[in-house]
Amino acid sequence: MRSFLVVSCRVVVAAWFALVVSGECVQAEVGPEVVAKIEAALPEAAPAKPKHERKVLLFSKTNGFRHSSIPTGVKSLTMLGERTGAYSAVHSEDEAVFEPDSLSQFDAVIMVNTTGDIFRPKNLPEDPEERKMALEREERLKKSLVDFVRGGKGLAGTHSATDTYHGWKEYNQMMGGTFAGHPWHMPVPVRLLAPDHPLNKVFGGEGFTITDEIYQFRDDTASPSERKMLLSLDPNWDQLSRGKRQDGFYPISWIAKYGDGRTFYCSLGHRDEIYFNPVILKHYLAGFQYALGDLDADATPSGAGNP
Repeated sequence: MRSFLVVSCRVVVAAWFALVVSGECVQAEVGPEVVAKIEAALPEAAPAKPKHERKVLLFSKTNGFRHSSIPTGVKSLTMLGERTGAYSAVHSEDEAVFEPDSLSQFDAVIMVNTTGDIFRPKNLPEDPEERKMALEREERLKKSLVDFVRGGKGLAGTHSATDTYHGWKEYNQMMGGTFAGHPWHMPVPVRLLAPDHPLNKVFGGEGFTITDEIYQFRDDTASPSERKMLLSLDPNWDQLSRGKRQDGFYPISWIAKYGDGRTFYCSLGHRDEIYFNPVILKHYLAGFQYALGDLDADATPSGAGNP
């Protein structure tokens, strides 16, 4: 079993990048050493040729825990699209971008380590009328995203995208899983559930070891009967008993259909170095291109039980 561990580094604040959505400028600090690592890790080409120019929204608002890897993740995924020509990216943490007229400009949304109820203020107004307006707006934005995906667009997520809206059933179904703890933050053995799948070709048919914070998902989500499972923890690993999921199955990556749209999720992405790991970036890119509708891939659910 190979190891895809990349030694982490400390981010040195020296470079800034800013992307604008609806008049909002979102700045993220990424040091030149990290940018150089990302540059070296990027693939030269995408696995599929885009059917037309693609535009994706990178959304990273957090109403819960905020991962320090978000700036690196946003920078990496922006550069990933630029280098390969697979898409151009716009980054925002302003939920107004999910208003239907604004959202319609995108081909896919990528939730980059979002957490919490991201379509409402962190603190709801005390004034009853203002609170009512905020909650009505939240419901409008929720419907906008569901209509966007169901109507044929794409939704993807990294790591804590599943630690977002635990109580919104449609989002849980679209993203595929709901966070229920992270029993492991150590080198973990990963198995390929579909070695020949287009999203898994980068792994060369072999399982691998990687270091990251690994999630377990709520028992009523992340079911193989509803989605195509791609990666999971090795079921023979002696540390698997740390998890508490009833079926003992701990998936890491998957794809699915939602209405006429497509979804992709990978739980890797807690640590900065995941975003300059060349193999994982290729897996991400294939997943994004599936969500965009440019990479044909079988999304037939894996089947009931542990695949």
